[in-house]
Amino acid sequence: MLKELEYLINLQKIDNKLIEINQLKGDLPQIVNNLKKAISTLEKDLESNRDREKEIILETKRLEGQIEDNQEHLHRYQDQLYLVTSNKEYDALTSEIDTVRQNIDAAEYKILELSEELQTLKESIKSIELTLVDKRTDLKQREEQLEKTSKKTDDVHAKLMSQREKLVENIPLRYIREYDRIANAKGGLAIVPIHQVFEEHTDKRGNVEYHPAQVSCGGCHKIVPPQKIVEIRSGTSLIRCEFCGRLLYWDDKTSEIRADNEEELY
Repeated sequence: MLKELEYLINLQKIDNKLIEINQLKGDLPQIVNNLKKAISTLEKDLESNRDREKEIILETKRLEGQIEDNQEHLHRYQDQLYLVTSNKEYDALTSEIDTVRQNIDAAEYKILELSEELQTLKESIKSIELTLVDKRTDLKQREEQLEKTSKKTDDVHAKLMSQREKLVENIPLRYIREYDRIANAKGGLAIVPIHQVFEEHTDKRGNVEYHPAQVSCGGCHKIVPPQKIVEIRSGTSLIRCEFCGRLLYWDDKTSEIRADNEEELY
């Protein structure tokens, strides 16, 4: 067998085990990451809402103080109305009184708006706090699950990665690039064994024989032209599936399949 082909087959076997490890973890890493992002966003929203809540309280107090001052001015101007001696003074005071009343009305209206905003903020804060409790609880559980799974797989993963790195050192760069290109496009499977189906036939004497029926790609299961079988079995060159583009090879343990029960011949 071509040395580079043998290396690629062993590389695929290592990668298959790495894929199994990732599948064992499932979506947990992504779920944990998404939960952390969601919690971070909620915490920022909560902080922003609380800051706005403080601003509203301070602004409301300032407006209430402004109303008190204006009411004092209003009472003073109203008392002065009884002391005026001319229409000009009277008109000036009434103008001041109208301005003060407008300021009071504007401040009271603003306080009403702020009160409504504050109520909405309080409801939002309570909702975010409850959501954060749920998210943090969920995150803790997911992290515990991921940690348990990681403890089972981290050592194996490290050993496989070490084996992979040593193996890759022996493979020419152009083969690695081709392998990676196919693997990235085909869900991690760059090189697969072919499957040759053998059908059972009984001759006139009652002897059972198995004859080759068809050969298919172990990745996409499309038919491989019969003329390529000898080439693939020899393993002297890299042969690609005409349909999916994966590299093909012959595996004595898995390539021969009986058509009657689909069991592999060992």
